[in-house]
Amino acid sequence: MNACLKTAGWLGAALPMLAAMIDVTPAQAQSSARELPAVVVDQPSRPPAARSRPAPRRQATSAASRRAAQRAQTPPDAAAAAAGARAETGTGPVRGYLANQSGTGTKTDTPLRETPQSITVVTADRITDQGALTVQESLRYVPGVFADAYGPDSRGDYPRIRGQDPNIYLDGTRVVNTWQFNEWRPDPFTLERIEVLRGPASVLYGDTSTAGLLNLVSKRPQPEAFNEIGVQYGSFNRKQVQMDSTGKLTKDGEWLYRFVGVFRDSNSQTDYVKDDRIVLAPSLTWRPTNNTNWTVLGTYQKDTTGSSTAFLPHEGTLFPGPNGLIPVRRFASDPSFDKYQTETGAISSLFEHSFGDGLKIRHNMRYTHVEGIYRSVYPDNYSNPADPFLDPAHRTVARWVSSRQTTKDAFTSDSNAELKFATGAITHKALFGVDYRTLGERASSGSHKDGGDVTPTPFDLYAPVYNSVVPPTLTAEPDLRQSQLGLYAQDQMRLGPWLAVVGIRQDFVSNNVQGSPAEDTRATTGRAGLMYELPFGLTPYVTYAQSFTPIFGSACVGGICKAQQGEMVELGFKYNPMPGTAINGAIFDTIEKNRLASDPGGTLFSVQTGKVRIRGAELEVITRVTPDLDLIGAYSYLNAIVESGDNAGKRVETVPEHQASLWAKYRLTALGLQGVTVGGGVRYIGVSWDGADKLQTPDYTLFDAMIRYETGPWRFQVNASNIADKRHLTTCLARGDCFYGIGRTVLGSATYRF
Repeated sequence: MNACLKTAGWLGAALPMLAAMIDVTPAQAQSSARELPAVVVDQPSRPPAARSRPAPRRQATSAASRRAAQRAQTPPDAAAAAAGARAETGTGPVRGYLANQSGTGTKTDTPLRETPQSITVVTADRITDQGALTVQESLRYVPGVFADAYGPDSRGDYPRIRGQDPNIYLDGTRVVNTWQFNEWRPDPFTLERIEVLRGPASVLYGDTSTAGLLNLVSKRPQPEAFNEIGVQYGSFNRKQVQMDSTGKLTKDGEWLYRFVGVFRDSNSQTDYVKDDRIVLAPSLTWRPTNNTNWTVLGTYQKDTTGSSTAFLPHEGTLFPGPNGLIPVRRFASDPSFDKYQTETGAISSLFEHSFGDGLKIRHNMRYTHVEGIYRSVYPDNYSNPADPFLDPAHRTVARWVSSRQTTKDAFTSDSNAELKFATGAITHKALFGVDYRTLGERASSGSHKDGGDVTPTPFDLYAPVYNSVVPPTLTAEPDLRQSQLGLYAQDQMRLGPWLAVVGIRQDFVSNNVQGSPAEDTRATTGRAGLMYELPFGLTPYVTYAQSFTPIFGSACVGGICKAQQGEMVELGFKYNPMPGTAINGAIFDTIEKNRLASDPGGTLFSVQTGKVRIRGAELEVITRVTPDLDLIGAYSYLNAIVESGDNAGKRVETVPEHQASLWAKYRLTALGLQGVTVGGGVRYIGVSWDGADKLQTPDYTLFDAMIRYETGPWRFQVNASNIADKRHLTTCLARGDCFYGIGRTVLGSATYRF
C-alpha cells in the first residue's frame, strides 16, 4: 500500500513536468473571449503564433491587468468557436431528452456514439417532465433498470441494473456504497443529469459489480443568469419549496455562483412515516482563463423519515390468507421508537486545466461527513418463512427491535491526465489516472426480539396496536476503515471510421476492522471495445469488460465472503439517423462469480451462489418525432440463471425477465393551445422469482401522466403515477418477505422563473 501511495504522489508531481513537455504556444495559453465562457472540453485548434523578437522587460502588472490583456488579444472568431463548442459538454445542461456527450463511460468528454458501452443519460428536463421525486424514480424509463425493485424505500435508492445492484457516484467519485444504510441520498432537484452506465466499469472506477454504476452530475454554476422558485403539493400531504439560482458574480464571468435549496414536509405511503428534507447546496466557480476551471460545491442535507418498508410476510401480500390481504399502508414498527435520520455535510472540488489542445489535467475530490440514526421494528418472517405466525388464526407475528447509530467520514479523490497525440494515421486520446477512496465508520448497535425469544410479544398485522417497545442496549461496534487505491490507463484511438477503446487498471483495496486482521485485496481489470462508423449514422460495436467487487466482513453464511469477479461481452449499435434521434441496442452475456443473494434458509446473512450467468438484450429509442412530439421507448430482456453452487439451475432473485416502457410528450400548439403540454407513459414489469424458484412475483403494468401550462415566467404542472392505483408487489424473497410498490401519487407544482 505504501508503494502505491508513493506512486500516486509521483504521478501528481509528474503532471506539471508532462505539461512542460507539450509545445504550448502563447496563443494557446491566452484567454480567448471578452467574457470567459465555460471550460471547453475539446477546444478548437489554433495555429502557432508567429515568432518575434523578445519584448523588452516590463514592470510587473496586477493580475487583473494581465487577465484584461489576455482577453483583449483574443480574435472574435475564436470566441465564437468556443461558444459553439460549449453547446453541450459531458457535465453541462441538456435541453430536452437527448444528450450527445458524456464523461461517465470514458472519464473524458466523449460523444455517446463513440463510447462502446450502453449508457443512458437522464436529463434534468426529463426528470421534471416525469415528476420523479427520487433518483430511482428517475430511472423508470431506462432499459435494463428495475427502478423500484424494493418499492418506495425511505432509506435510499436501490435500483437494479441488469440483475445486479450498482454503486452510486456523484461527479465521478463514489457517494453511496451498495446496500449500505444512512448514506447521503442526493435529491434529483440538485442534479443536472443522471447517467446510467450498464455493464462492468471497474477499469475506470475500481470495485463495482457487473451492473455498472449510476453517475449523478451536480448542477454547477452557469454564466447565463437563471433563477427559479417552485412549490409542490401532492399525495401524502407532500409540501415542498425549492429554489435554484445561478449566474455571474463578476461582469467578466471570472467568478460564477449557484445556489440550490430544497425544503420538504411530507408523509409517505406507509402510516406514521415522515419524508422530511432540507437541502442547502451553494457552489462557486473560478475561471481565471479559458483553460482553467475550478468549482467548489458545498452541501448540507438532513433527511428525517422512518421505515417505509414493513418487510411483510408472503401470506397477506403475495396471496391472501384467512384474514385477506394486509393493507399497503401498513406500518409494522413502533411510532414512538421508529426513526431513520441521515444528516450529511459535504464539500467537493472539481478542477480542470488545459495546456492547449495537447494536454488536460483534472482533479476531483470530496469530503463527506454523515451522521445517521436507524431505529426500526420489523416482523420476524425469517425464522419460519412458510409460517411466521404465532397464532392459529394467522394474524400475529413476533418482531425484532433494532437500533444503530453511525458516524461516517469519507474522502474520495480522482486525478488524471488526458493526452492527445498521433502515431501515423492513428489519433489517440490517452488517459492516465490515480483515484483514492477511504471510509471511516464509528457505530453502536443493538437488537432483540420484542418480549424475548421464549414468549415474544405478538403483533397483529391486520389490526395493529402500537405499544411502546423496549429499546435495545447499544454496544459500540469495532471501528471500521476501508480504503481503495487504483491506477488506471486508457487509450481512445481512431483510424478513419474505426474507433477503439482499451484500458487497464490495478486496484489495491483494504478493509480494517478494529481487533480483526486486515483484509487486503488486489485485482487487475481491463476493457477493450471496437466500433465502426458507417456513413449513414449507424455505429456497431463489440466490448469485453471485467468487474471486481470485494465483499468485506462476515456477511456470508459460513464466514468471510469472497470477492466477486465478473466479465461481460456486449455486442451493440448506436444509430443516429437524424438530429434529435438516438436508437441504441445491445445484446450481452455476463458471468459473475461469488455473487451475493439472500439466504433461502431464512437467516439475515447472504449466500454466495457460485457462478451466475446473465444474458440479455436491450433497445432504447429517444427521439423528437416532430417539433411538438418527443418519445422515449425502452425494452429489456434478462435471462439470469445460477450455473454453479448450492442454487445451481435456479433463477436469480428480483430479476424481471421482460420490461418495457413508453413515454410521450406532446405540445398542443397545433391545436392552438399555446403553452399547454401533455405527457403520458406506460411501464410493464414482468414476473420475477424469489431466489429459490418457489415463489413468483406477478407481472404488472402501470400508467403515468403529466399536464403542464406555461405562460410568461410561470409553469404549472400536475403529474400522476400509477394512475389506476394498481396494487402490486415489486419483489418477494425466499427469506420470507415481500415489498409493496407505490400506489397512485399525484403531484402539483407551480414554478416562477426569472
